[in-house]
Amino acid sequence: MLSFDITDKHVRIIRGTENHGKIKVSDASTINVDDGLIVNGHIKDIPKMATLINDELKNKRMADKEAVISVSSNLIIFKELHIPKAKGNQLLTMVQNQMQHTMGIGDDYSISYTIAGEVEEEGVQALKVLATACPFEVVDCFKKVFSMLGISLRSVAVSCNTISRIILNDPKSRAKMPMLLVQIDPTFISLNLYENNQLTFSRFASIDPEDYDNSEDYIYEAVNDNIFRMFQFQRSRNAENPIQNVVFYGDTTEYIRLTNALEQMEIKTSLLGVPNNIGGYENFEFQSYANAIGAMFRINKDTERINLIEADAASGRSSAGASFALSVLGAAVVACAVVGAVWLFGNIQVNDFEKQTADIQAYLDSPEVAAQIAAVDTAQGKLDRVNGIKDVFNTAKTNYESMPKLTTDVVSDIKANFSGTRAEIKTIAFANGQYSLACTSATEDAPSEVIANFKEQDIFDNVTYTGFSGGGEGEGAAAAYEFTVTFAAREVPEPEPEEAPAEEQAAE
Repeated sequence: MLSFDITDKHVRIIRGTENHGKIKVSDASTINVDDGLIVNGHIKDIPKMATLINDELKNKRMADKEAVISVSSNLIIFKELHIPKAKGNQLLTMVQNQMQHTMGIGDDYSISYTIAGEVEEEGVQALKVLATACPFEVVDCFKKVFSMLGISLRSVAVSCNTISRIILNDPKSRAKMPMLLVQIDPTFISLNLYENNQLTFSRFASIDPEDYDNSEDYIYEAVNDNIFRMFQFQRSRNAENPIQNVVFYGDTTEYIRLTNALEQMEIKTSLLGVPNNIGGYENFEFQSYANAIGAMFRINKDTERINLIEADAASGRSSAGASFALSVLGAAVVACAVVGAVWLFGNIQVNDFEKQTADIQAYLDSPEVAAQIAAVDTAQGKLDRVNGIKDVFNTAKTNYESMPKLTTDVVSDIKANFSGTRAEIKTIAFANGQYSLACTSATEDAPSEVIANFKEQDIFDNVTYTGFSGGGEGEGAAAAYEFTVTFAAREVPEPEPEEAPAEEQAAE
């Protein structure tokens, strides 16, 4: 099985197996992601992302067809809820409803939860639940990418829940609670608070050098700032049991400085260790792949519902052959029941029982029944082939729908940027979502006017202009200067279907 830890800058891939709570890693790889391809967990160019992953999997010879994902994004909402005791789908429904009501979100979020203990409210015991709400479009992006790759996506989970699989499966980590786990990345910080062998609070914060006056030490300053806030938060909740241990993983280049600062507050620090139930990590940096490894552990269904794409119910077969197979099986079961009843009737009818049994067996062994069962197998084989063709067409449909297209409306939008300038388009080239315009202008100022129009229009991405060439014979020359403009198509979300007028709904 493959496991992916996906952030805006990196895709870290683990290949391994899970067996009875133990993880064995056989290979690991990292893909560096271009700026703008993934923004807050949302994939902007699905075919390009699928191509990057496919090329890396081929290069590393990772041919597995099942995968799980750990995702990080500052669009994910974390909230502690108190929910009346319930189980299964009833509890999930109550968590979803309370998240929507409390946080003001709609049905466009995928909601997961972990149970963090119990609380008493007005004399009634309730469950303390840590819920996460991830925009559905983030989850849907991953489903489309892995559909293109032909890989079955078993789970998408938020990184705070996947890393918890490692922490809660490690006795050494459990002994350090209450503990603050800090993942450090040049673009974000993830903080998870663990108490009483449970994840009780999680926070994800994007960081940027501009937020710290472009300081070279912005990562160190950001980590210090966020840890201090977490200490204050914990003291306000449980002053009698403050955080005593901080564990770091990810980019730990500032570990020594952070340790020196925290030791002044009598806080112990350490790096995330490798539990005894994880093997095969010797050839790569464990801390960089910890989220992906954690995603491979099995979910504890008693205390958590963290898979954001709960497996769809298997569709029933509708072929006549399959129905007939059930009829034959039912007939055999009924026959066996009749035989049992005759046997219980008494020894008096033993001879009749044996005769009936022989007749039934002869019927089941008859050429007619054998032919019927063969017909069932043939019908099932045809159904399997049809379903296979259907999957191929669905993948092709997804590929086609995800590609931007050059339409007359798009051409009109492009030409609008040349209106009122002394520049004009000579040729338009379009391939793989990229546009290239060969242009001419009568003045030196016209190209910059065109680019300014593109920027103000704000419907294309990565508008690029590298300057003009040529001299011409004065401002009156129609093609005195030549220049090129390139830009990318912006993916536009599909419009939601319009509701029928009230009159039509009433008529229905």
